[in-house]
Amino acid sequence: MHWDSEQIVFVTANPKENSGQLDVYTLEDGEWVTILEKIPVRLGRNGLIFQENKREGDGNTPSGVFPIQRILGKQKREKIRNLEYTQIRKYHHWSDHPNSKNYNQLISKYEKGGVPLWDSYIYDLFIVIEHNTKPPAVPGFGSMIFLHVWNEDKPTSGCVGVSKEVLETLVSVLDGRKNPSFFIQIID
Repeated sequence: MHWDSEQIVFVTANPKENSGQLDVYTLEDGEWVTILEKIPVRLGRNGLIFQENKREGDGNTPSGVFPIQRILGKQKREKIRNLEYTQIRKYHHWSDHPNSKNYNQLISKYEKGGVPLWDSYIYDLFIVIEHNTKPPAVPGFGSMIFLHVWNEDKPTSGCVGVSKEVLETLVSVLDGRKNPSFFIQIID
């Protein structure tokens, strides 16, 4: 668990729902302060699932606690605070082929099962939800789980989608020194 987190991105949804809400809190002078509140999000087409039950291609967003460590985007960014930032290029892909030694990793060349990040607007800017990313990732337990720009009318394949404006705000307030975390929770 990430109980030392001083910034929390809290995503909640009812079981089987593919939409939910996002709230963001930061600890300032010993008090939790709300940064964003009741922001609509899109989730996987089949809703939330406990992270240990997540499988490749199941259309679920994993619930759990995930550290926020990496942000990726197509633009050069100077104001990322104490988090890893990768400016993606045309040659960047993310491996989602369970038989790849690079499964669920950013790769710098195409391989079978590599999804090009350059070709889709949803990857203009995104935050990695660190589900099954620690090498070696467990084959078939889910890959490419991101907080990215949404298509307001459709659920995701398993990610969390938000408006571009919300994503930009979130990226501007996150600070790696505060050990930010995603708390993705199923509510009844």
